[in-house]
Amino acid sequence: MTETERKLLTGDVAAIRLVHSTLIPLKCSMSSISSHVSSPRLTPLDSSAALILVHDEDDHGSPFHLNSDDDDDDDDDRIPQFDVRRPSTPPLSPTLVFLYLLVPYLKLGAMFLPHTETPLKYGLPSSLAFAVLAAFARHLLYMISRYTRAAELEDVILDLFARGRGKERRRSIVRNIARAGTGGLRVLLATVYLRESVHLLLPILPNEASKAFQLGLTAIFAVALIPLSFAQSLASKRIVYTTWLSLATYLIWLACVTYAYVQRIPLENAGWLRMGAFWQGPVTIAFAFTSSSTLSLYTSLRCSYQPVSTAKTSKTRSFKLLSVSSVVLAFLLTLPLVIFSANPIVEEPSLLQPSGLAIIPVLNTVTLLLSIPSLIISTPSLPIHERIRHSVPFSLSKTILLILVAGLSLVPTSVSAILSDILLLSALTSTYFLPALLHVVAHFFERPLTILTPHTAQTFEDRGGPDELLLRKERALQRKQFRRRILWDLGVWLLLLGGGAGFVMAIGRVAGSW
Repeated sequence: MTETERKLLTGDVAAIRLVHSTLIPLKCSMSSISSHVSSPRLTPLDSSAALILVHDEDDHGSPFHLNSDDDDDDDDDRIPQFDVRRPSTPPLSPTLVFLYLLVPYLKLGAMFLPHTETPLKYGLPSSLAFAVLAAFARHLLYMISRYTRAAELEDVILDLFARGRGKERRRSIVRNIARAGTGGLRVLLATVYLRESVHLLLPILPNEASKAFQLGLTAIFAVALIPLSFAQSLASKRIVYTTWLSLATYLIWLACVTYAYVQRIPLENAGWLRMGAFWQGPVTIAFAFTSSSTLSLYTSLRCSYQPVSTAKTSKTRSFKLLSVSSVVLAFLLTLPLVIFSANPIVEEPSLLQPSGLAIIPVLNTVTLLLSIPSLIISTPSLPIHERIRHSVPFSLSKTILLILVAGLSLVPTSVSAILSDILLLSALTSTYFLPALLHVVAHFFERPLTILTPHTAQTFEDRGGPDELLLRKERALQRKQFRRRILWDLGVWLLLLGGGAGFVMAIGRVAGSW
């Protein structure tokens, strides 16, 4: 008896999974399965024919569904049929994926935290709660991506809402809505970043009240962003260096703010006063833990894997570990700001403010500006005719996006307040509400996979062979997954209902303020 057969007879779960992944590929035909069953040499492995995946007849977009309620082991990720890949997705190392997962949390929301004046008894629990919810929602997207084998959020939405024959028109509409929502959120983020970058520098520059000066500074920043925004992907060295630099400037800014609060030196941030009506303490904390891209980073991490081997994957390549680690580090890096917010400095900012602290708005500006190119690159391309697109030697879509961002950043203050409220609601919805909604649609309204036990399995059960043992093991695993599924569903419904109630309240409050 071989070692594998001995492990199977003792119910070794890893050996069972290895047999399923190596001997019975999901693409094999029923005839090949029958040939394995009839082979006397593979008698101890006959139970692999006892479980057959029966897919929906209308499912042509994703032929191999993977249950998102499984253990999500890294060993499963190395199996090709569990892989989520797209040829156009650039591979990224685990370090870069961790960087891109962390940096969105250390931008505008974190910089507004010291000015929210939120009591610590509310600020600290809110920060911890939204950090946990952000990690939970990001993991939901990760599981849904593996379930649908979709590389982008757009593909996940198409698979859940417009899958099957005769739905080309619906697919086109859903695709356009998904692309418009994704692109609109990133354009609004880039707009607010550019606008705040300009306004942060105006108080420390001459002629701060001059509209022409503001227009010229916006144009200078927009032109400076062109070579960075024309990079091909997030794997480009220009984007990697600017992202690392933005992280470094945030850390220096945090050190300077800490020094100012220890020395009781008041700081001024007029940008907080220019934001919309809904930018309050806990809501701003929730915004600080929002992010605009998750699935593309998971796909890039998957594309960086080596070919399938029996060697165990390093824990550093686990997307779950990278995601949770980034949220934990972001929580630690924003925790001092929540504490500063609970003890604001009420003195006038003009009294005895050291000139050296003028570097704080400069660091704010650099951090926000260096975040714009990655947003432009990850924004879906505009629907430009192919002949026009190939007739120019540069990226016409990115050029139009930069012009649009620069133009929106120059709108009047009343309009910019409305845009900031729309940005806030869109970011909260896409980060917390949308993953829960997609999970509910995938597992409560879509047809699940069906597992059938063929007659061949019954004959082996009658023999008293290892099939009965494996089937009992499968039933035990299903009961375990069912208990885990209940916990996940409770979290999803709490996130969905809580997010929906908050969304309705936000619309009412913002509409009343407008």
